[in-house]
Amino acid sequence: MDSSLLRLTRRPRLWPGLWIPATILLAGLIATVLMASVESKKARDLAEARYHYQHQTLVNLLLARTPAQMPPANTTEWLQALFSEVLPPSLGLRIDTLERHSKQPLFQVRTNGHIDPTRALRTEISPGGTLNWMLTTVPDPAILDRKATQAKAMVWTGGLIISGFATLLAVLLCRRLHRQSIVLATLAGKESSARAQVTNLQVEKAVLRQALNDSEERSRDLVALSGAITCELDKDGCIGYISAQVANLIGRAPSDLSGQAFLELIGTEYRENYLRALDSARTDGTMARIDLSLKHDHEDRTTPVILRILARQDPLHGLIGYRLSALPLS
Repeated sequence: MDSSLLRLTRRPRLWPGLWIPATILLAGLIATVLMASVESKKARDLAEARYHYQHQTLVNLLLARTPAQMPPANTTEWLQALFSEVLPPSLGLRIDTLERHSKQPLFQVRTNGHIDPTRALRTEISPGGTLNWMLTTVPDPAILDRKATQAKAMVWTGGLIISGFATLLAVLLCRRLHRQSIVLATLAGKESSARAQVTNLQVEKAVLRQALNDSEERSRDLVALSGAITCELDKDGCIGYISAQVANLIGRAPSDLSGQAFLELIGTEYRENYLRALDSARTDGTMARIDLSLKHDHEDRTTPVILRILARQDPLHGLIGYRLSALPLS
């Protein structure tokens, strides 16, 4: 068990559940890409709509402010005065006449060079009902792309922050789960070891119990084979236990003698010697031996025995009783 635990702790392992933060990060990136594309398209569409609105505003302004009679000599100056304050800084404006084949515009602001036809808006107008002009507006490409870029950057920033936070939280949870799995594995190993120890102790207990039972059975068999009486007395000399051989020796049942003083079983002439033997066993701490006779169930009969006495001492309470054996003389 210990070697398996060492292999478990030494072997490098990935944290459990790492697929969860990986999935969260991947889903967050995919959602960010899709959302950035959608928001960028919306921002670009709004910028395009704003550009169309500005173009149409300039057309309406020109039509509304055109006088009925316009001297051709001051057309450029009049157009410059008209658009100088209302022209947005993000737009370029060019007005051409369609009445003559001339590449020289009537008025132009921020439209020098090539005009991108995919971005420019053109509207043919007739100011005053007598002129035939072409109004062209050119947007600043950076203005149209700036809103889309800003929207995309905002979406990417928010998406990365949210995805990173969720991924970090999931990684921390995986780390905590990994630590808990290590603790559980350690506790499981300790529990298994404890169970094995308990099993061993139970086996040892069973072995000791069997040995004790065998010892008790051996003692009973030896006592039975010897024919001697074994007895335990309390400190007052009263019988607490007496073996069944007493029935064969003096004709009395062990149950009838429980609680009775052992002195009453001894012949009158031996009682003083018996008391001295008890005192000697108590004071000397050795086995005392005395020959005496036990009274039979019938008063006119006695049985001579060899009585051996041992005092039982306790370190706390002192004398707690006696053990004795009575072996009949042949």
